[in-house]
Amino acid sequence: MKSSSTIVALVAALAVTSGGLGLSLTGVFDDGNVITASNTANGLLMGHLTVEAHNDLGELIAYRQTDNEVVDEGEQCILKMLFKDGANRGGSGTGACTGALTTGWDVIAIGDNNESSGGWNSATDTQYNLGNETATMTGLERATATTKTWTNGSGTSTATQVVLATTFTYNGGSTPAIGESGLFNSTTIAGSGMLARQVFTDVSLSDGDSITVTWTFKVGT
Repeated sequence: MKSSSTIVALVAALAVTSGGLGLSLTGVFDDGNVITASNTANGLLMGHLTVEAHNDLGELIAYRQTDNEVVDEGEQCILKMLFKDGANRGGSGTGACTGALTTGWDVIAIGDNNESSGGWNSATDTQYNLGNETATMTGLERATATTKTWTNGSGTSTATQVVLATTFTYNGGSTPAIGESGLFNSTTIAGSGMLARQVFTDVSLSDGDSITVTWTFKVGT
């Protein structure tokens, strides 16, 4: 049985093989080169991001939901996992997927997305990290998803779905405005790979507030 940590990668891989990401390969699987691709179909791999924030009394103070953006680096790594064997199957990179990849994308990170001059205030497929990750804010560091739910299609539905979520509780003293999240394959920032990123209207947190981020990926209809 496959471990939960590899589910996201396998779902995305299925979408690639079925044309789900709308990609047509035109390059080679070489660590020194980007695998070129062109959009040929609407995606069957659908993603959704939900954000809920509560105060220290458990009261809902903010709610956000939006589709996510699967980035180029994530697609590169998925393809290399499928078609390149050996230890150097593909990890992280800023243009091509390089290095060893042994885990799935089940690590959730958040950020305050304040690098407007760098173009990070919107999610694009060329990005490979967050605009400004809250890596040093107590309670808001990236973390492995604590909830991982896999649902197979049944009956008339052929859809397969995976849901990953984690809750961050802030204890840092200032008032950060969380406005982005990303899905990564490591809790270590250096050398990690990002599968998807999305931005949303800022959620301001005070000490004791919590924010729950849920990533959902669905293949099929």
